[in-house]
Amino acid sequence: MRSLFRIVASLAALAVVVQIGFAGYGAFNAVDKADDAGSISKHAVDNGFDPHGALGTIVLVLLLLLLIVSLVARVQVRTSAVLFGLGIVQLLLAWGASHAAWVGFFHGVNAVALAAIAGTLAGNEWRQARVASTE
Repeated sequence: MRSLFRIVASLAALAVVVQIGFAGYGAFNAVDKADDAGSISKHAVDNGFDPHGALGTIVLVLLLLLLIVSLVARVQVRTSAVLFGLGIVQLLLAWGASHAAWVGFFHGVNAVALAAIAGTLAGNEWRQARVASTE
């Protein structure tokens, strides 16, 4: 069960990093689609962020799965719960940013926290597996 936890943690960490990359794609896609006058339609902006939004749902499902596996395996439950909580906060911040742009700042900062915690968790799990295999 610990190996399943390690794999799900790794997938979650990877998905968060790709999610951040899709946000960058959405931003630069908007710049690319702007005409010479600097205008762009809301539809064009939304299309650039579609992969970001779709993967966001997958990330949240992975974080829920990670929490479930952690509860079953009785490993890293607190960290998994924090990650799932940050995922819920991320969803709320995305919703809030669509109503007040300044909230988007916190959406980005929360994404960095998610990446850091998920990456650290996955890295620690792989390191512990290597140590256990040499013993």
